[in-house]
Amino acid sequence: MDKLSIFLNFDGNCQEVLDSYAKIFDTKIGMIQRYGDAPGDNAAGYEDKIMYSDLMIGDNNLMMSDVPPGYNYVAGNNFVLSYSSSDFDKLHRVFADLSDNGTVIAPMVKTFFSELYGMVTDKYGITWNIMA
Repeated sequence: MDKLSIFLNFDGNCQEVLDSYAKIFDTKIGMIQRYGDAPGDNAAGYEDKIMYSDLMIGDNNLMMSDVPPGYNYVAGNNFVLSYSSSDFDKLHRVFADLSDNGTVIAPMVKTFFSELYGMVTDKYGITWNIMA
């Protein structure tokens, strides 16, 4: 089944936003992964910040993170659309089509959190997570 979700980025205050939204929408926080949980040593000084979190609001999965160091955070432009599918061929096609005249941020590869993941900003300026 294909699914489209919204992914919000924050400038270091994701935990506060996550706690607030959970209270406002009377729901529970799902998963939280911190940058310090990722393999390797790429989170110096950022270990406690949120790399991935989610909560369900009704039938909708709202995903959030703190932007990594060096990311050009702009309030109001801090969202990513996340498209997921179990069809790897379709994911590769969607990624290639979105990459046409766009900018590949992360090529489609297996990661520690997904069997297939890539990130691209399309020619319209929309950033997408594409994942299995």
